[in-house]
Amino acid sequence: MKQNVVSREYKVMLQQERFIGSQDDLLQKAGEFWNDFKGLIQDIVIDTDGSLNEVKKERQIRFYDTADRRIRKSNYVFRERVDINTGKREVTLKYRHPDRYISQDRDMTAANVKDGKTKFEEDIKLPFFKLYSFSTKQPISNNKNLNKLNDPGKLYPDFKKRLKSYQKNEPIEVVGDFTAREIVIAGADFQIRNTPKVEADCALIAWYDLRGEKDNPVVVEFSFKYENKKEEYDGEASQKVYDVFSRLKENLAAWVDSDGLTKTAYVYSRGS
Repeated sequence: MKQNVVSREYKVMLQQERFIGSQDDLLQKAGEFWNDFKGLIQDIVIDTDGSLNEVKKERQIRFYDTADRRIRKSNYVFRERVDINTGKREVTLKYRHPDRYISQDRDMTAANVKDGKTKFEEDIKLPFFKLYSFSTKQPISNNKNLNKLNDPGKLYPDFKKRLKSYQKNEPIEVVGDFTAREIVIAGADFQIRNTPKVEADCALIAWYDLRGEKDNPVVVEFSFKYENKKEEYDGEASQKVYDVFSRLKENLAAWVDSDGLTKTAYVYSRGS
Protein backbone atom coordinates (compact mmCIF):
# COMPACT_ATOMS: atom_id res chain seq x y z
CA MET A 1 0.00 0.00 0.00
CA LYS A 2 1.32 3.43 -0.92
CA GLN A 3 2.30 5.54 2.06
CA ASN A 4 2.20 9.32 1.98
CA VAL A 5 5.47 11.01 2.94
CA VAL A 6 4.10 13.09 5.81
CA SER A 7 7.33 15.00 6.46
CA ARG A 8 10.64 15.78 4.80
CA GLU A 9 13.45 16.26 7.31
CA TYR A 10 16.94 17.53 6.52
CA LYS A 11 19.69 16.59 9.00
CA VAL A 12 23.21 17.96 9.40
CA MET A 13 25.81 16.93 11.97
CA LEU A 14 27.53 19.79 13.77
CA GLN A 15 30.96 20.01 15.37
CA GLN A 16 30.23 18.67 18.84
CA GLU A 17 33.29 20.31 20.43
CA ARG A 18 31.69 23.72 19.82
CA PHE A 19 28.88 22.79 22.24
CA ILE A 20 30.94 21.65 25.24
CA GLY A 21 29.72 23.12 28.51
CA SER A 22 26.68 23.34 30.77
CA GLN A 23 23.09 23.35 29.55
CA ASP A 24 23.17 27.14 29.67
CA ASP A 25 26.28 27.04 27.48
CA LEU A 26 24.51 24.65 25.09
CA LEU A 27 21.59 27.06 24.78
CA GLN A 28 23.95 29.98 24.19
CA LYS A 29 25.81 28.10 21.45
CA ALA A 30 22.54 26.97 19.88
CA GLY A 31 21.46 30.60 19.74
CA GLU A 32 24.76 31.62 18.16
CA PHE A 33 24.39 28.90 15.53
CA TRP A 34 20.83 30.01 14.79
CA ASN A 35 21.91 33.62 14.34
CA ASP A 36 24.60 32.56 11.85
CA PHE A 37 22.21 30.22 10.08
CA LYS A 38 19.32 32.66 9.73
CA GLY A 39 21.64 35.39 8.51
CA LEU A 40 22.89 33.03 5.84
CA ILE A 41 19.44 32.17 4.45
CA GLN A 42 17.67 35.55 4.57
CA ASP A 43 17.73 35.92 0.79
CA ILE A 44 16.24 32.43 0.28
CA VAL A 45 13.39 32.21 2.76
CA ILE A 46 10.39 34.47 3.29
CA ASP A 47 10.93 34.89 7.01
CA THR A 48 12.63 33.42 10.08
CA ASP A 49 11.05 33.28 13.49
CA GLY A 50 12.19 32.67 17.06
CA SER A 51 15.49 31.20 18.13
CA LEU A 52 16.91 27.89 19.29
CA ASN A 53 16.39 28.76 22.95
CA GLU A 54 13.82 26.30 24.31
CA VAL A 55 14.64 22.93 25.89
CA LYS A 56 11.73 20.98 24.46
CA LYS A 57 12.61 17.42 25.50
CA GLU A 58 15.05 15.63 27.78
CA ARG A 59 15.20 11.87 27.31
CA GLN A 60 17.31 8.77 27.69
CA ILE A 61 17.81 6.82 24.46
CA ARG A 62 18.80 3.17 24.00
CA PHE A 63 19.00 0.95 20.95
CA TYR A 64 18.51 -2.82 21.14
CA ASP A 65 19.78 -5.52 18.81
CA THR A 66 20.97 -9.10 18.67
CA ALA A 67 24.63 -9.92 19.30
CA ASP A 68 25.24 -10.17 15.54
CA ARG A 69 23.35 -6.87 14.91
CA ARG A 70 20.80 -8.64 12.75
CA ILE A 71 18.07 -6.05 13.36
CA ARG A 72 20.28 -3.25 12.04
CA LYS A 73 21.59 -5.37 9.15
CA SER A 74 17.96 -5.92 8.12
CA ASN A 75 17.48 -2.11 7.93
CA TYR A 76 15.42 -1.99 11.12
CA VAL A 77 16.11 0.00 14.27
CA PHE A 78 14.51 -0.80 17.62
CA ARG A 79 14.79 2.12 20.02
CA GLU A 80 13.62 2.98 23.54
CA ARG A 81 13.07 6.50 24.84
CA VAL A 82 12.51 7.43 28.48
CA ASP A 83 11.34 10.92 29.42
CA ILE A 84 13.78 12.14 32.08
CA ASN A 85 11.15 14.31 33.80
CA THR A 86 8.17 11.93 33.82
CA GLY A 87 9.77 8.49 33.52
CA LYS A 88 7.38 7.55 30.71
CA ARG A 89 8.76 4.96 28.29
CA GLU A 90 8.13 4.47 24.60
CA VAL A 91 9.60 2.22 21.96
CA THR A 92 9.92 2.74 18.22
CA LEU A 93 10.47 0.23 15.47
CA LYS A 94 11.78 1.92 12.35
CA TYR A 95 12.55 0.56 8.91
CA ARG A 96 14.82 2.72 6.74
CA HIS A 97 15.81 2.23 3.13
CA PRO A 98 16.91 4.48 0.24
CA ASP A 99 14.26 2.88 -2.00
CA ARG A 100 10.83 4.23 -1.12
CA TYR A 101 8.94 1.20 -2.39
CA ILE A 102 11.02 -1.24 -0.41
CA SER A 103 10.60 0.84 2.74
CA GLN A 104 6.82 1.10 2.52
CA ASP A 105 6.32 -2.58 1.65
CA ARG A 106 5.66 -3.80 5.20
CA ASP A 107 3.12 -3.59 7.97
CA MET A 108 4.38 -1.42 10.83
CA THR A 109 1.16 -1.70 12.86
CA ALA A 110 1.59 -1.96 16.63
CA ALA A 111 0.08 -4.99 18.37
CA ASN A 112 -2.16 -2.61 20.31
CA VAL A 113 -3.32 -0.55 17.35
CA LYS A 114 -4.83 2.32 19.35
CA ASP A 115 -1.50 2.99 21.14
CA GLY A 116 0.66 3.04 18.02
CA LYS A 117 1.55 6.16 16.03
CA THR A 118 2.81 5.36 12.55
CA LYS A 119 4.46 7.69 10.06
CA PHE A 120 6.30 7.52 6.75
CA GLU A 121 9.00 10.16 6.33
CA GLU A 122 11.82 11.20 4.06
CA ASP A 123 15.17 11.87 5.76
CA ILE A 124 17.84 13.79 3.84
CA LYS A 125 21.50 13.84 4.91
CA LEU A 126 24.69 15.29 3.45
CA PRO A 127 25.57 15.59 0.64
CA PHE A 128 22.01 14.79 -0.54
CA PHE A 129 21.35 11.21 0.52
CA LYS A 130 17.76 10.17 1.09
CA LEU A 131 16.31 7.47 3.31
CA TYR A 132 12.64 6.61 3.57
CA SER A 133 11.70 5.92 7.15
CA PHE A 134 8.62 3.87 8.09
CA SER A 135 8.12 3.79 11.85
CA THR A 136 5.67 3.22 14.66
CA LYS A 137 6.10 4.33 18.25
CA GLN A 138 4.08 3.13 21.21
CA PRO A 139 4.20 3.47 25.01
CA ILE A 140 5.33 0.60 27.21
CA SER A 141 4.99 0.04 30.93
CA ASN A 142 7.77 0.74 33.40
CA ASN A 143 8.15 -2.96 34.19
CA LYS A 144 8.34 -4.15 30.59
CA ASN A 145 11.59 -6.05 29.93
CA LEU A 146 13.40 -5.65 26.64
CA ASN A 147 15.79 -8.58 26.53
CA LYS A 148 14.53 -11.02 23.89
CA LEU A 149 13.56 -10.83 20.23
CA ASN A 150 10.08 -11.77 21.34
CA ASP A 151 9.73 -8.33 22.92
CA PRO A 152 9.79 -6.31 19.66
CA GLY A 153 8.20 -9.33 17.98
CA LYS A 154 5.11 -9.14 20.18
CA LEU A 155 4.94 -5.35 20.00
CA TYR A 156 5.19 -5.34 16.17
CA PRO A 157 3.70 -8.56 14.71
CA ASP A 158 5.00 -8.05 11.14
CA PHE A 159 8.57 -7.68 12.41
CA LYS A 160 8.93 -11.34 13.34
CA LYS A 161 7.83 -12.33 9.84
CA ARG A 162 10.42 -10.07 8.23
CA LEU A 163 13.54 -10.63 10.30
CA LYS A 164 15.75 -13.43 9.04
CA SER A 165 16.30 -16.36 11.41
CA TYR A 166 13.81 -15.00 13.91
CA GLN A 167 13.97 -16.92 17.19
CA LYS A 168 11.71 -15.47 19.81
CA ASN A 169 13.93 -16.37 22.79
CA GLU A 170 17.15 -15.06 21.25
CA PRO A 171 18.62 -12.38 23.53
CA ILE A 172 18.76 -8.73 22.55
CA GLU A 173 21.04 -6.22 24.23
CA VAL A 174 21.62 -2.49 24.51
CA VAL A 175 23.87 -1.69 21.54
CA GLY A 176 27.37 -0.76 22.64
CA ASP A 177 26.11 -0.73 26.25
CA PHE A 178 25.34 2.90 25.42
CA THR A 179 22.62 5.12 26.86
CA ALA A 180 22.33 8.64 25.51
CA ARG A 181 21.04 11.59 27.47
CA GLU A 182 19.28 13.61 24.82
CA ILE A 183 18.48 17.31 24.93
CA VAL A 184 16.23 18.66 22.17
CA ILE A 185 16.33 22.44 21.67
CA ALA A 186 13.54 24.05 19.63
CA GLY A 187 11.76 27.38 19.25
CA ALA A 188 12.79 28.42 15.72
CA ASP A 189 11.44 28.04 12.21
CA PHE A 190 11.67 29.56 8.77
CA GLN A 191 8.89 30.23 6.24
CA ILE A 192 9.27 28.94 2.69
CA ARG A 193 5.89 29.73 1.15
CA ASN A 194 3.02 32.19 1.62
CA THR A 195 -0.05 30.60 0.03
CA PRO A 196 -0.52 28.10 1.44
CA LYS A 197 1.76 29.00 4.31
CA VAL A 198 4.60 26.50 4.67
CA GLU A 199 7.11 26.61 7.50
CA ALA A 200 10.07 24.40 8.38
CA ASP A 201 10.50 23.67 12.09
CA CYS A 202 14.09 23.62 13.33
CA ALA A 203 15.73 21.71 16.19
CA LEU A 204 19.16 21.15 17.64
CA ILE A 205 19.71 17.77 19.30
CA ALA A 206 22.63 17.02 21.61
CA TRP A 207 23.52 13.55 22.86
CA TYR A 208 25.65 12.89 25.94
CA ASP A 209 27.04 9.54 27.07
CA LEU A 210 25.19 8.86 30.32
CA ARG A 211 28.36 7.36 31.80
CA GLY A 212 30.69 9.99 30.37
CA GLU A 213 31.33 13.68 30.96
CA LYS A 214 27.95 15.34 31.47
CA ASP A 215 29.01 18.59 29.75
CA ASN A 216 30.68 17.00 26.73
CA PRO A 217 28.23 16.04 23.95
CA VAL A 218 29.22 13.08 21.79
CA VAL A 219 26.89 14.00 18.90
CA VAL A 220 25.14 17.26 17.94
CA GLU A 221 22.65 17.43 15.08
CA PHE A 222 20.72 20.27 13.48
CA SER A 223 17.54 19.42 11.61
CA PHE A 224 14.67 21.17 9.88
CA LYS A 225 11.51 19.66 8.47
CA TYR A 226 8.29 20.60 6.80
CA GLU A 227 5.13 18.51 6.67
CA ASN A 228 2.14 17.69 4.52
CA LYS A 229 -0.09 14.76 5.40
CA LYS A 230 -1.33 14.51 1.80
CA GLU A 231 2.24 14.61 0.40
CA GLU A 232 1.47 17.75 -1.59
CA TYR A 233 5.01 19.13 -1.84
CA ASP A 234 5.35 21.66 -4.62
CA GLY A 235 8.47 22.62 -6.51
CA GLU A 236 8.64 26.18 -5.16
CA ALA A 237 8.83 25.18 -1.50
CA SER A 238 11.07 22.20 -2.24
CA GLN A 239 13.51 24.39 -4.15
CA LYS A 240 13.78 26.82 -1.25
CA VAL A 241 14.45 24.03 1.24
CA TYR A 242 17.02 22.49 -1.09
CA ASP A 243 18.73 25.87 -1.41
CA VAL A 244 18.77 26.30 2.38
CA PHE A 245 20.35 22.86 2.75
CA SER A 246 22.96 23.64 0.10
CA ARG A 247 23.79 27.00 1.68
CA LEU A 248 24.15 25.38 5.08
CA LYS A 249 26.60 22.71 3.98
CA GLU A 250 28.61 25.04 1.75
CA ASN A 251 28.84 28.21 3.85
CA LEU A 252 28.75 27.18 7.52
CA ALA A 253 31.94 25.14 7.64
CA ALA A 254 32.70 26.69 11.02
CA TRP A 255 29.75 24.75 12.45
CA VAL A 256 29.06 21.77 10.18
CA ASP A 257 30.83 18.45 10.62
CA SER A 258 30.51 17.02 7.12
CA ASP A 259 32.26 13.79 8.20
CA GLY A 260 30.30 13.36 11.42
CA LEU A 261 28.39 10.18 12.17
CA THR A 262 24.61 10.32 12.41
CA LYS A 263 23.16 9.55 15.83
CA THR A 264 22.24 5.96 14.97
CA ALA A 265 25.55 5.34 13.20
CA TYR A 266 27.42 6.64 16.25
CA VAL A 267 25.65 4.15 18.51
CA TYR A 268 26.38 1.22 16.23
CA SER A 269 30.00 2.25 15.70
CA ARG A 270 30.49 1.81 19.45
CA GLY A 271 29.08 -1.71 19.29
CA SER A 272 31.08 -2.90 16.30
